[in-house]
Amino acid sequence: MYYYVYQITNLLNNKIYVGKHKSAKHPSENGYYGSGKQITAAIKKYGIENFKKEVLYYCSSLEEMADKEAEVVTEDFVKRIDTYNMHKGGTGGWDHYNGSKAHSSNSSKGGKMTASRLTKFIAEEKANNTDWYKQWYASVCNTNHLRQQKALTQESREKRKNTFKEIGHAKGEKNSQFGRIWISNVLTKEVKRITINDTVPEGWVRGKTGHVPKKLWINNGIKEHYILLEKEQEYKLKGFSSGRLKRISRENKL
Repeated sequence: MYYYVYQITNLLNNKIYVGKHKSAKHPSENGYYGSGKQITAAIKKYGIENFKKEVLYYCSSLEEMADKEAEVVTEDFVKRIDTYNMHKGGTGGWDHYNGSKAHSSNSSKGGKMTASRLTKFIAEEKANNTDWYKQWYASVCNTNHLRQQKALTQESREKRKNTFKEIGHAKGEKNSQFGRIWISNVLTKEVKRITINDTVPEGWVRGKTGHVPKKLWINNGIKEHYILLEKEQEYKLKGFSSGRLKRISRENKL
């Protein structure tokens, strides 16, 4: 894990932003440029290509990282007209707040401040599409999935099964259509159901769409016809073959 304090410089007006960040990736690879409102708006306005990122300090812990940021981002630093920072450094951000005494105190009082700061922090991380947000979101999705799986116990399955029985969703042999199939007549276009053990009558096929006539093109080199599939052999005896004429004049068509 990398803990570091960084500086973002606007190459067009030399305004700067100093922040802190932790990431499993090297600073040059994580693409994080800060989550403050002013720096975010500036990057959106001028384009990311007009900003330079550099690491001021590499740290060994969250505490050291916060202390280093506090040394740079003072109240006077925030008041300067050439900076994008809006608050003093050192104690901002969820990473610093999480697990602190203030966090425990607020949690015991109902967690209102914790929830508020966390919600704000997550919104900023999401807006900047940071690695932290991606990891956090994946963790939340996985946790919710596990909870859903755990909730679907054998008892709940039985309860759902009984509910279906009560509302009449019969399955298997209790279903009125159990063991029956659809068949259709090729010529008469009739459709009906028979039991699965019955023999399909001659001229009938399985399914509802079997009655749709199957047709194909044939030709004898001079004329072409679009005939029913069952008449193919009859026409072949007359010298016809499958397929259409490559070129045919309108007067030779039937």
